[in-house]
Amino acid sequence: MSHCFVDGGSASDSERPLTLGAPKTSPGEPMQHFDYVALGHLHGPQYRGGEHIRYSGSLLKYSFSEASQRKGVTLVELGVNGVTQIDQMTLIPSREVRVLEGELDALIAQGRTDKNADDYLLVRLTDRHAILDPMGKLREVYPNVLHLEKPGMLEARGMQQLDRERLRFDALDMFSDFFNQTSGEGHERGSGQRDG
Repeated sequence: MSHCFVDGGSASDSERPLTLGAPKTSPGEPMQHFDYVALGHLHGPQYRGGEHIRYSGSLLKYSFSEASQRKGVTLVELGVNGVTQIDQMTLIPSREVRVLEGELDALIAQGRTDKNADDYLLVRLTDRHAILDPMGKLREVYPNVLHLEKPGMLEARGMQQLDRERLRFDALDMFSDFFNQTSGEGHERGSGQRDG
């Protein structure tokens, strides 16, 4: 048994490197001659250099980079001549860790019928406009949103190339955006009277 990072192992965001006076990784070649090597440290179930040199992985998902991993335990049967069978047994948590991506309105509509709405979520919003309290709106249907990213806003800013004139809003534009967000009603510029 060893708690180490074997060369070529696939790490996630939740593992810390083990580098106290030693190399960052360990070679797998010296492990080849053992009947079975049970490894710890990497959270994703995997084997390195042979099926008998194996990380069972963590029992739970500890970061969103592990969202696609299937967690479980490894059942190993050993006989007089070594390993006779290796089975990876999947564990099903009461709440999954998931990543959702899309526009706010579509995600809220999806959340109303999502059977797994209590899962732990990272949400990536693709909306390109400002949104008032997106986390509060999402948590009305997905109570366990843990992290919110807005790549759509970053793309919109990138497209504008930081053009000062295009980024500048006048008071009516800002009020209209705020009004739309808080009331749910549209207000088109120029649709009403504007006193000068």
